[in-house]
Amino acid sequence: MVTEERICFVIAPIGGDGSETRKHSDQAFKHLIAPAAEKCGYKAQRADHLPKPGIITTQVIELLRDAPMVVADLTGRNPNVFYELAIRHAVHKPLVQIIRRGEEIPFDVAPMRTVQFNLQDPDDWVQARAEIIRQMHAAEKDPTAVDNPISSAIDLQALRS
Repeated sequence: MVTEERICFVIAPIGGDGSETRKHSDQAFKHLIAPAAEKCGYKAQRADHLPKPGIITTQVIELLRDAPMVVADLTGRNPNVFYELAIRHAVHKPLVQIIRRGEEIPFDVAPMRTVQFNLQDPDDWVQARAEIIRQMHAAEKDPTAVDNPISSAIDLQALRS
């Protein structure tokens, strides 16, 4: 059973109503992210689904800081996605990266494990969902063992000191 405290915040390119970006984001949320999150006991929530009034950027930053799990869809190299991803890296908490199969993973985050998926192939959904679940479970085992470019740079600096 998912509780309100167990939010999996979804960083994604959202786009305008009816756009290809929105269609992609809605399908990835519906077919991959939300079912995987639910299987792990989380409620998936994307910025455009936030239910309470207020300043959306403040709410997003709070979720990036506080949510126990984040999934980041890097598809399309959306600047907002990478801004939010950097915030999550800075708070040193678990996340799972995903990207549409065939897209190049940007250099700075390429070393991180990234789940690739093809929304045109339902068989691929099953594999991608299973990998998202596997990565969420692995992150839950030791949430303090988060590894990302920011934490690696800090650790390297500490070694040099």
